[in-house]
Amino acid sequence: METDKAALRAQLRAARARRPAHDHAAVADAVRDHLLALPVLGSARRVATYLALPTEPSLAPLHEVLLGRGTEVVVPVVVDGESLDWVALTPGDTFTAGRLGILEPSGPRLGPGALAGVDLVLAPALAVDHAGHRLGQGAGYYDRALQGSRSPVCAVVFADELLPEVPHEPHDVPVQMAVTEQGVFRVPQA
Repeated sequence: METDKAALRAQLRAARARRPAHDHAAVADAVRDHLLALPVLGSARRVATYLALPTEPSLAPLHEVLLGRGTEVVVPVVVDGESLDWVALTPGDTFTAGRLGILEPSGPRLGPGALAGVDLVLAPALAVDHAGHRLGQGAGYYDRALQGSRSPVCAVVFADELLPEVPHEPHDVPVQMAVTEQGVFRVPQA
């Protein structure tokens, strides 16, 4: 199974590397607009999100809107090579490159329990399938962080990364929806 995941990850990373950089701003704006149309974000007090890698759909335009209306936005920081902690974004934050080269804000750490109080988790992914199986980068940070979470989880991917099926294992935490530049896909409930 891990071999299947590794091969699909390599294929998806290569496709992202070929994606024109000028498309990223339009994708980020479309993703923001689709997410803001979700009722859960209209009333959200705290949202867990992330700071995107250059090849990922950016959530910066969404962060700007959420912070502007007083919604607390928390983003992950890698703490020990295996788990995530969370930091609240604030306007004017300073950032440093974290352990994985991802920018991290320098604010105080909220602890791994910060997810307990979020209204929605926006998770990065390389792909999501129609059953809600999320293919991440392979380190398992989000699967560990989301274990036991009761908050809805929405993966953020490009439209061509919403696939009929992705390889998955029992420990992989499914998502309830995915957002792309083309809209929100809700996973059918069994």
